[in-house]
Amino acid sequence: MNEKEELKLLYHLYLTNQCSPAEMERFFQLIKDNEHDEEMTSLMSVTWDQTEAKPETGLIPPFFSQDTIQVRPMLTRRISYGFRHFAAAAAILLVLGGTYLYRNRISQVFNPVHQTEVFSKTAERKQLLLADGTKVWLSPESKLSYPDRFNGSKRIVSLDGEAFFEVTHDADHPFIIQSGLVNTTVLGTSFNVSAYKNQPDINVTLVTGKVAVTLKNTNHEQPVMITANQRITVSRSTEKITKTDFPDAADFLNRRLGLFDYKGSIFSDVVTDLELQYHLQITLAPDLAQSRFYGQLDMTLPVEQCLDKLSMVMEVNWKKERGRYVIVR
Repeated sequence: MNEKEELKLLYHLYLTNQCSPAEMERFFQLIKDNEHDEEMTSLMSVTWDQTEAKPETGLIPPFFSQDTIQVRPMLTRRISYGFRHFAAAAAILLVLGGTYLYRNRISQVFNPVHQTEVFSKTAERKQLLLADGTKVWLSPESKLSYPDRFNGSKRIVSLDGEAFFEVTHDADHPFIIQSGLVNTTVLGTSFNVSAYKNQPDINVTLVTGKVAVTLKNTNHEQPVMITANQRITVSRSTEKITKTDFPDAADFLNRRLGLFDYKGSIFSDVVTDLELQYHLQITLAPDLAQSRFYGQLDMTLPVEQCLDKLSMVMEVNWKKERGRYVIVR
């Protein structure tokens, strides 16, 4: 059986709701091929010609009285043997607008794109695989919205919180992360985006490849480009974009797993990381804020274990008072 005969068979099986999952997948694949547009148009034309005209009913909402509004029934073509036939026949109208529009619209009718939202709870990390092969490591207290498949010229996802991305390369379909007022555009690379709503800045840190960052809903003249081991920081209050070198960008390969390496980081920055990862409040004694910490914290463990390690290395003490943690000498 050649492909045209196969398409015709699968078309009729689909209309009569007799397709198996494998046959349905094959049918959609044939629809997407450029070679079968003429055959598909012919099949739907025949279906359209088999419709009969019947007056449409049930168009007046029940809360309108017949005395208030008078509606003349409209003649519409209705397929006598089921909604699937009607959907296929109606799709022929899309062909009139051009073969390209037809392929995209008919795919949306038969197999619409669905949005998925994934949330991570406090101290929870999730690893996701998107339809294009892109891998995402979602940090705690974060949300990622993405489609079950990418249609069109762009691959668009939305992030609230923090995530590490390994984007599958596709030069014809840029990958765009929308995070607040910032859009990050890549073709294929690995990088980290931190865009927690309660933080004053949005950070994009690049491990490999190249990305472009632009401000959403502004007339910012040119996107800001960064390459490996660089970071872009965007101030939420001023919308100012700052680009800096970030030689330790590779540390995010561990951070995506919850392992935080510190090489002389100031103590206040370490505390900020703990607050974000565990969604809690920590008060640090003022005289400790500029102290520097060297070591690794495993933030997949209970926060008390991280605080115990900090206490031992930094020679400090911690306690819990009225729902918040306090670190003192």
